[in-house]
Amino acid sequence: MTMTFKSNILLDAQTILIGYVNRGATRDSEATISESTTIPLNTKLDAASIFSVIASHPGHGTAVTVSVEVAPVLDNGTIGTWFEAAEVVIPAAGGRVETYINGHDLAVDAADAPNVTVPCIAYARAVCADHPATLTVGLTATVRA
Repeated sequence: MTMTFKSNILLDAQTILIGYVNRGATRDSEATISESTTIPLNTKLDAASIFSVIASHPGHGTAVTVSVEVAPVLDNGTIGTWFEAAEVVIPAAGGRVETYINGHDLAVDAADAPNVTVPCIAYARAVCADHPATLTVGLTATVRA
């Protein structure tokens, strides 16, 4: 008997925005993704979904504020204007913090709007000033909106 598996139409697994990534089927080597690195998303974020931002670290001298920014892909293939989709604060003692991004709340910059085809949010990055080397920030699909 042959079984056919269909992948999730959203993000198949957590997309790491900051942190360590193992070698896998789509990556032939290990990597450490640093803050503000532009990450192309395999599946564009759309209004019909809710997404989770998950951030964690084991402890740091001060609280860590992480801003997750997203950007559209323009019709000419370039990256549009970045905008903040979510912000989380992890206490200095460390821990795991999760927040949600509702796809309905994602709106591209007015200057980019005529130059995109929806769904268009195709890039993400995590921005933070002072953080421990052990910080991990990820983005994943949660449920339909």
